[in-house]
Amino acid sequence: MKLKTLLGYASGSAAGAILSFVTLPALAWSFSQADVGKLVMLQVFCSLVAVVFSLGLDQAYVREYHEVEHKSALAKRCLLPGLCLLTLFCSLVLIFHQSLSPFFLGSNNNFYIILAVIGCFVLYFERFFSVFIRMQEWATAFSVTKVMPKLFFLSFVIAAYFYLKLQQLSLLLTAQVFCWFVAVVVMTVFLRRMLKSSLYSYKTTTKLRPLLSFGLPLVLNGIAFWGLTYVDRLMLAQYASFAEVGLYAMAAGFAGVAMLFQQIFATVWQPTIYRWVSEGVQIERVTTISALLQLFSFLLIALIGCLSWLITYVLPQSYSTIEFIVVACMVQPLFLMVSEVSGIGISVSRETKLLPVITIAALLLNVGLNLWLVPIYGAAGAAAATAISTALYLLLKTELSGRLWHAQPKVRLYLCIVVVLTGCILQALNSNVATFYFVAMWAAFSALVLYAYKDVLPQLKRLILGVL
Repeated sequence: MKLKTLLGYASGSAAGAILSFVTLPALAWSFSQADVGKLVMLQVFCSLVAVVFSLGLDQAYVREYHEVEHKSALAKRCLLPGLCLLTLFCSLVLIFHQSLSPFFLGSNNNFYIILAVIGCFVLYFERFFSVFIRMQEWATAFSVTKVMPKLFFLSFVIAAYFYLKLQQLSLLLTAQVFCWFVAVVVMTVFLRRMLKSSLYSYKTTTKLRPLLSFGLPLVLNGIAFWGLTYVDRLMLAQYASFAEVGLYAMAAGFAGVAMLFQQIFATVWQPTIYRWVSEGVQIERVTTISALLQLFSFLLIALIGCLSWLITYVLPQSYSTIEFIVVACMVQPLFLMVSEVSGIGISVSRETKLLPVITIAALLLNVGLNLWLVPIYGAAGAAAATAISTALYLLLKTELSGRLWHAQPKVRLYLCIVVVLTGCILQALNSNVATFYFVAMWAAFSALVLYAYKDVLPQLKRLILGVL
C-alpha cells in the first residue's frame, strides 16, 4: 500500500477519533449516565445482528478479492444471502414488537424496537460497504465516511447541551441511527458504479459454498468475539445499573485512542497480508511488524497510565473514578491489534474453523470473571475481566498460529502481558490509592518495555521509509 493511501486512511480515522473524543465530554454533560448506557445497549444489539447475518461473507470477500476476476459478482454473492435472512428476522421482530418491547432498554416503548430494526439494516450495509471501499483502497471515501457521521452526532450532542428539550433518550437514539444512515448514504455515493455493476452482474465467480465454508466459522467466531467485546456491558446492565454501563462506556470511549490505531491497522493489514501471501510473503517482515506493534502497544498503555488523571478535568463529578479503569479499557483494542499479526497464520492457512474455539474460550473466561467481579466492583470489575480474557485470546491465537504457519518470538511478549495485566488490575480495583503511585508504576513499566524491545527500535526507521 502506498504511503499516500496509508496517510489517507490514517487521517480519516484520526479525524473521526478526534470528533469522538470531543463528543465524549459533551455527551457526559448533556445526558445522564443511564441514557448513555442505553445508547450503548442499542449499539450492542445492532452490532450483534449485523455480525450474525453477515454470515462471515464480508471476510470471505476480503479473502477471495485478489483471487477472482469478476469482483462485482463476488460482492453481490457475498451481500445478498445475509440480507435476505436479515429481512426475515426483522420482519418477525416487527410482527412481535409489542411482546418484545418491554425487554428492550428496560422500556415498553415500541419506538425503540423500530429504531433498532432500522439500525440493524444500516449497520449490515455499513459492514459490507466499508469492506468494498477498503479493498479498492479508496482512502478518501474511507475518511469521509468516518468523519461525516461523527460530525453530525457531535452537532446534535452540543445542541442538546444548550437546548434542554433535546435531552431526551428517544432523540439521542434517533440521532445515533441517523448518523449510521448518513455513513451508508455517503458510502453508496462512492460505490454507486460498483453497486450498479454488481446488481446486474451474472458472471460466474466463486461459488457460494466455499465462501460460506470460509465465512460461517467466522460467524460463530464473530458472535463469540462480539460477546468477548460487549458481555461486560450486558453484565453491568444486569448486575449493576445503566449508570455503570454509562461510566464504563465513557472509559472505553476515552480508550478510543487505542481503538483508533487498531482500526487503522486492521484496515491496512488484512488486504496487505493476503496480497503478500499471493506474492510469496517473507516471514521476517511479519515478525518485525509484530514486534513493533507489541512495543507500540505496551508503551501506549504506559503513557495513558501516566496521564489518565487528566480525564477527570473534562467530565462531571459522577465520572470521577474513570481515571482508574481507562487503562484496563486500553488493553482490549491494543491486544486485538497485536493478535492480528501474531495470529495471522490461522487465516492464511484457511483454518478459520479454529477461531471460534479460541474466542469462545476467552468469552467463557470473560463471563465467569464478570459474574464474579461486576457485583463487587461494578465498571472496574468489568474492565479487569475484559482485559484478562482478551490476554487469553491473544495468547491462544498466537500459539495456534505458530503451529499452523510460522512461529514468532513469544517470551518477551508474554512477560510484558503479565506485567501490564497486573498493573491494570491493581489500578482498576484500587481507586482509593493515590494517583502518584500508579504514575510511578507505569513509568517503570515503560522502562522495562524499552529494554525488552531494544533490538526492535532500529527497525522502526526502516518501516517508516518503506524498506520492509
